[in-house]
Amino acid sequence: SGSSSSTTIYRTACETFVSAGGLKVIFPLYMSRKSAIPCPAACSEGGSSLAKKGGKNGSSSSKRAKRAAQARKRWLVEIERNAINVMYALTRHVSKDSKYDAHSRLLVKFVEEECEKCDRTIELCLKYDEKARIAEYQYFRSDAAEEAEQTGVDIELAALDAKLRGGGDLFHRTCAILSFACVFSKRCHGHVRDQLKMKGSGITVIKEG
Repeated sequence: SGSSSSTTIYRTACETFVSAGGLKVIFPLYMSRKSAIPCPAACSEGGSSLAKKGGKNGSSSSKRAKRAAQARKRWLVEIERNAINVMYALTRHVSKDSKYDAHSRLLVKFVEEECEKCDRTIELCLKYDEKARIAEYQYFRSDAAEEAEQTGVDIELAALDAKLRGGGDLFHRTCAILSFACVFSKRCHGHVRDQLKMKGSGITVIKEG
């Protein structure tokens, strides 16, 4: 069927990615290592020298610098989003019987360095959970929600859409990434549980995702 064919394609792509040394590229980006993050093209607004200066007064040059800084910020947000999407694909499609020993090579990355990749995933998970909740709250208080209710639109579905776009989708993906580590490694499971407890949260957060 078409679904199984697509799954096979994704799985092969992920296995090939691991075999080609892709983990050495994606994890530094996922961990937000400054040395690994590529700079925007110099010809783009986010890659200009103004992007690093920002603007402090009302001059036209400071306004351009502010726009450039905002463009650079959007660039960094997009890199984080893309890194999460790649990690989500890997943890979803790589299995124990994958070729090139891809599963164990991926899993060991979460265990090494005192589970620092798990810490990063927890950070992202809680970050996007908060963003999603705020987006949902703001939607219910917006004029759009009132208009939707008046026109017969299912306001609960509309709020869910706002929540997903506001961070809920990435929250789900980071929870799935964390689940991969916890399910296949007792060390990761214990570490994640302890870290969530220290942050005043619990494993329930991951299950909700």
